[in-house]
Amino acid sequence: MAQYLFCLLSLWLAVNQEIGSQGVRESRSQDISLKGWRGERLSAQLWVELDSGRGEDLMIRTTDENVSVSFVNEVLTDSFNTCGKHPEGLLPYPVNDVIENTPLIPRKEGPLPLWCTVEIPSDMKKGHHPVKIELIGTESRKCYSTLQLDVEVIDRTLPPPGEQKFHVDFWQQPYAVSRYHQVERWSQQHFDLLRPYLQLLARAGQKVATAILFYEPWGDQSHDKFDAMIKSIRHEDGTWEYDYSVFDHWIELCDSCGINQQINCYSMIPWDMRFLYYQGGKETRSQGVKESGSQGVKEVTLKTTTDSEEYAELWKPFLQAFALHLKEKGWFEKTCIAMDERGLKNMLDAYRIVQEAVPGMKMALAGYKHQELLDKVYDYCFSFFDKTDEEELLQRRQKGFVTTMYTCCSNTFPNIFSNSHPIEATFLPLYAIANGYDGYLHWSWMNWNDDPLHDTRYRLFGSGDTFCIYPGPRSSVRFESFIKGVQLAEKVRILMEQGDKELRQALNAFKAVPTTAEEISSMVDSLEQLVNVNP
Repeated sequence: MAQYLFCLLSLWLAVNQEIGSQGVRESRSQDISLKGWRGERLSAQLWVELDSGRGEDLMIRTTDENVSVSFVNEVLTDSFNTCGKHPEGLLPYPVNDVIENTPLIPRKEGPLPLWCTVEIPSDMKKGHHPVKIELIGTESRKCYSTLQLDVEVIDRTLPPPGEQKFHVDFWQQPYAVSRYHQVERWSQQHFDLLRPYLQLLARAGQKVATAILFYEPWGDQSHDKFDAMIKSIRHEDGTWEYDYSVFDHWIELCDSCGINQQINCYSMIPWDMRFLYYQGGKETRSQGVKESGSQGVKEVTLKTTTDSEEYAELWKPFLQAFALHLKEKGWFEKTCIAMDERGLKNMLDAYRIVQEAVPGMKMALAGYKHQELLDKVYDYCFSFFDKTDEEELLQRRQKGFVTTMYTCCSNTFPNIFSNSHPIEATFLPLYAIANGYDGYLHWSWMNWNDDPLHDTRYRLFGSGDTFCIYPGPRSSVRFESFIKGVQLAEKVRILMEQGDKELRQALNAFKAVPTTAEEISSMVDSLEQLVNVNP
């Protein structure tokens, strides 16, 4: 007989057990209990051990269409969790992170890691809802194990992800999808493949579509190069022509998937200050310009600086034409010209040119805080290490500006590396709102390496820093943990707006960074108990 030996629930379940090595809690009860609001996505990690000798794959069957259970696969990581070139010689080890997108359990011995997801409908009645989970042999149809799940629905409703206030911004990497799936960039097949990825991201509350204006804003940082979504052509007479077809299709796709509140366009200040455009007609050469190609249209690479005449001559006509196009599409008010970790002088140069070309056009920056930019940059994302000033954040909010925070390779703890405790991902949104931010940004969501389903290491940065979901799309334990944090942050916002003083005091604990995952787990548990009480 198959015997169910133990079940591990994820960190956020309200049970009084010890935290495990991966940030999960152990429970030896076959009764699994989850509690949440209407409209919430609940998750639990389960471990099931069966008798040896099972000679078939298993299918997972549930008695509720709102409950799904999937196998969790291992992926390699190591101890590197900072910036710079990934060192050689570190011992890799497996971590359970890849949530498979089918209810199939492979023919494996030993403990089986599973992931349970419950999507509570917005119209579900409050109270307890029992669900049975069965592990069935694909050939014999034998039931190897049965788990009982109790879902308790609180008499409160969470807004749909698109209506939630927490500002989620993971930069998209559509080029990795075309390379991995071996389809032509921006073909219809590519767009069709992108849709489920964007839907998964929208479910997390993503607010921003990432667009690319000129080739490769980040130089050597990415595995897959970021092609321009707008083709810029300079004619022989000095006039410009712009092809917006890829940009329009991409933004319309994001919009249809629920990512429709903001468009951030990178970048006026790329990391190597090179801009690729196309030259029509006869060859023209000037200082800092490199041309390639034969007769007809040529690729031209302009190497320049933000204070040069060439820079202004490139950007002013581009911005003016782009603004007209955005207004025709109805996208101007939600579009920002965006930069990443650029210095103050460069930012002031770019800001001046933008305002001269298109007065009132919005700008975005993820980088260190500069006093000179606080009243200029609409979407300003501060480094995790920046000290915040509550009055400055309030003034920006009163102007309708967005202020968020980000973690990157320099944040050893907390973060969403593949070697991070999953509870760290839950902590980040709560840290953000506790410190007055509107949301959270991470530079890479699906910037895959060559073998992302088996290895999260990359030639640069900490393990897993370049992606936190997998091809398929397959979600991950750490990304689902982040979604949990976003939902908790939204619950806290709603209840504090209703005057919950006890909750405001509990949130103050998240202003500082704890030293261990165990401390974070305890803080999250206490907060959950406060938000998951029936009114």
